[in-house]
Amino acid sequence: MKKNKSILLLSLALASQIFVSCEDSIDKTNSPIPYESIGGYENSDDIAPTHLVSKFSFDGTIEDSKGAITGGTGTNVSYETGVKGTAYKGSTTSFIAYNNVANSVVNLKNITVSMWIKTDPHTGGAQSLYMLPKKTDFWGNIFTLIEGTGPATTMLMKNHIQRDVTPSIPWSGQFIEHGGANVLANMFGAWKHVVWSYNGTSSTYSLYIDGQKVVLPTSISKRYASDPATGGGPFGELASSEVSKFIIGGYQQHLGAPWGNPDGWMLNYTGLMDEFRIYDSALTDPEVTALYKLEKDKR
Repeated sequence: MKKNKSILLLSLALASQIFVSCEDSIDKTNSPIPYESIGGYENSDDIAPTHLVSKFSFDGTIEDSKGAITGGTGTNVSYETGVKGTAYKGSTTSFIAYNNVANSVVNLKNITVSMWIKTDPHTGGAQSLYMLPKKTDFWGNIFTLIEGTGPATTMLMKNHIQRDVTPSIPWSGQFIEHGGANVLANMFGAWKHVVWSYNGTSSTYSLYIDGQKVVLPTSISKRYASDPATGGGPFGELASSEVSKFIIGGYQQHLGAPWGNPDGWMLNYTGLMDEFRIYDSALTDPEVTALYKLEKDKR
């Protein structure tokens, strides 16, 4: 009886050692499981990395992690939970003014601007998300505005680019307005990923919402395909000029000299903004979709 009991105890001890050994082996083999790639990318910064010229993540700081837009001073800036980390929180008096803009931004020929925004309807004018100013032009070089018009579920957005030629192009021919039949629906009260691009080679404008390309009429997508100042030829590449400073959440008129005071309709952005990026190329459809999914996944 004692012999059988000893054999049983020995068997249990051996089984316990084998179990522990197998458990250790499993832990070493299976830890940790890597993220599944999205569009062939592991991280949002893996998308067109050589074309990313400026990036603001607003993780408790107003700094551009790429160092292209520097010398920033925030006015009434605060932060709130964003898509990744924290986000810039705007108000009726908030904006960020930057004094220095590198050539990588000044000399953009093509462009993609990407950002997350969360905002509510407003009245009384147009809120500016950002602007690349121009010293001698009322409208600056590049901007995106949200107009305070239309039903509460829609967003009337304007994007503006600059191309200097002789004779000069009327400013009204230099911005895209998503209004009327092309007003953007269901844009308020939740985080939305907004991307627009301009391809200087094809003179083509594109807009994406939450990773999906918006179907636009040729009157918008090919708005720059015919330039009256060049006898009907395409507008071609961007050509910003007399660049001075950069602003997030306001207009160049909020920066003081050499601009005058802002008009009453020129409003500061009052919503949230996160992961603001500028590329020197027009991203492809798959790249924009991957960027949206990766940032949404906090990668």
